[in-house]
Amino acid sequence: MRKVIQLDLLGHRMFGTLHDSSLDPSQPQRTYRTGVLLLSFGQQPRSWVGDLGSSIADRLEKLGYPTFRFDMPGLGDSPGAIPIYLEELWRDILLGAHEPPLHALCENLAHLYSLKELVVGGFCGGAVTALYAINARSPLIKGLILLEPEMALVRTSSTTKSTMPEPLTVDAYQENIDLIKSRITSLYSWRRLISAKADFRFWHTLWFRLFDHAMRKIKSVGKRKKTLPPETNQRMLNSWNLARQLRIPTLVLSVASINRAKYYRAYGLNPGVEHLKSKLSWHQIPNTTHALLTGGAKDLVGMHFENWLKKNYPTQDSGKSLTT
Repeated sequence: MRKVIQLDLLGHRMFGTLHDSSLDPSQPQRTYRTGVLLLSFGQQPRSWVGDLGSSIADRLEKLGYPTFRFDMPGLGDSPGAIPIYLEELWRDILLGAHEPPLHALCENLAHLYSLKELVVGGFCGGAVTALYAINARSPLIKGLILLEPEMALVRTSSTTKSTMPEPLTVDAYQENIDLIKSRITSLYSWRRLISAKADFRFWHTLWFRLFDHAMRKIKSVGKRKKTLPPETNQRMLNSWNLARQLRIPTLVLSVASINRAKYYRAYGLNPGVEHLKSKLSWHQIPNTTHALLTGGAKDLVGMHFENWLKKNYPTQDSGKSLTT
């Protein structure tokens, strides 16, 4: 069953949805369970794109996990002041603007619904907010689920001070490499070049930025410490490393593609590699996109949620054989 929740925390009025079968009066009340809190990002709806979040919550409810979907301040149904420009909002969130209300929300939900522990999950930039839940080292936070976590800070006009072209981000570098490959194999592009109709200023800037990116990578070769891209969200990586040190069980789900794997490796991570010592489980979802919907991904993501939770936080309802 679903129930809309309204909470006033730290001066913010926050709205969410609870999926909990124990709301049925005919069912016995169960206390001190493991709860799951799901967070969206930016302008994304509380149900997530394609109702992925709602679908996950429905599946977990059936297994006995009370699952909450909440809008953080300024997002969705929760009122709050936000910047004029969307990029500034994204950057603020990635830097931890929602960390204080997240801590208050976790404590409040545990008290109101008699939860013994919480697993906090999020999608994209919401995964970064979810990761910040462990910064307070609260004994309440027992697990993390991160879907397509965003590793880079969004650039805004206020962060750009130089008149020189900005260094390419990891994503932009890969996009430009793909662009060059497509242009080289395009007869239309060669005809424009031969007829002197090509945009030489565009190509000059492109090659300059690619050369600059390559030189930065070459300079990092042989160094003890990996040189991370300039747009790296260092605060997020600090929280990631803290979660590994504290051995917080963590499930990461990302797209199984060559470019996406390169993206995470550029920031010092190992996509698809399980690390038992730090309790990290990372699965790559094939034949899909960033939204994790197409190619059967929506169902596969739900199955990963179920299997991981049943393994790490077994309940009476989840004591069935794991779905394969």
